[in-house]
Amino acid sequence: MHSPDRRSTRLVRRWSPAVLTLAGLTAAMIAYAWAGPTIAGILLLATVCVAAFSRPVIGNTRATEATSPVDSAAVRRYREEHPGSTISEAVAAITRQ
Repeated sequence: MHSPDRRSTRLVRRWSPAVLTLAGLTAAMIAYAWAGPTIAGILLLATVCVAAFSRPVIGNTRATEATSPVDSAAVRRYREEHPGSTISEAVAAITRQ
């Protein structure tokens, strides 16, 4: 039996809030056409709650002061050692070292 690898599992987990939000908005529009505004409003409220309280898709990138240039090979090594980390997180970790 084939088990999903870690990369695909992480990708699904990362994009699931965005997919759920889009699916909820689509369901609310369909429900408005078929069932009326009450059901659509309930679906829209649930969608807004999912979007507001789930993990952000893009992430939280902090602006830092301009420092010396960062070695791209070091950033690549850090991201290989820490799968799932963003480039911004890698740069921040390397500059802290």
